[in-house]
Amino acid sequence: MKICALQLPTLPMSSARLDYYLQICANEGVELVCIGEYVLNNFFRDLVKMPKNLIKEQSDMRKTIMNDLCKKYDISIVAPLILQKGRGFVKVCAKFSKNQNKFYEQNFLMPYSHWDEKSFFLNSPTKVNIPTFNINRTKFAIINAYETNFDVCWQEIMKKKVDVVIVPSACTFFSETRWKELLKTRAFTNLVYILRINRVGEHKYENERWNFYGQSMLINPFGDIVNELGKDEEMLIVNIDKKEINKARSLWKFSDQLKNIGAF
Repeated sequence: MKICALQLPTLPMSSARLDYYLQICANEGVELVCIGEYVLNNFFRDLVKMPKNLIKEQSDMRKTIMNDLCKKYDISIVAPLILQKGRGFVKVCAKFSKNQNKFYEQNFLMPYSHWDEKSFFLNSPTKVNIPTFNINRTKFAIINAYETNFDVCWQEIMKKKVDVVIVPSACTFFSETRWKELLKTRAFTNLVYILRINRVGEHKYENERWNFYGQSMLINPFGDIVNELGKDEEMLIVNIDKKEINKARSLWKFSDQLKNIGAF
């Protein structure tokens, strides 16, 4: 099956740019389109300064646009989104399709002084919940880039027998090499495809410029980068091959070893 990574900055409120890309995807037979972090909404450092009513208005409009595009092109879309919850907001990853929408709260949030999502958002998971769904006999999971650092997330992915892990991200600070090596290792040790979709664009913070460097990529179950984008706005259409997943699992037998000791 074909899936697509859309490597974008924060989008304007118009649906024209997404419509353009989705039309190409529909013509190419793509079944799933994936979007990076802080693309449907403003970047986090901007959100904390925005009036709450504007954040809600932005998200409501994005949901309407996503619904319309999914119905128009019969394509599913995975994208991070900010949703209102009580007097505040939660950070979720949304899966839009022509028949229904699902929203999954992120399990782990950045807790750092310069990027303190944990204090801003009201996410309150009581246990790790890794969202999964099936398209064309292929099982997908969604985890945010920050969550890829936590072993417990990958334990759940292996237990759920996931084939492809979607990783939306907003990575910056010259972290290209670290993220490549981390995700290549995770793909191999879990014998899954990983589609990492990173944001592009720039954010001005005090006297600094945060550059989001893109490099969205597909990594195969052997830990090899199959396709990779550059640092500009681009799209990446890739093939997911279940035969390659089965070949890797048959060769390395990691899950069989875990079953033998009752890990799951």
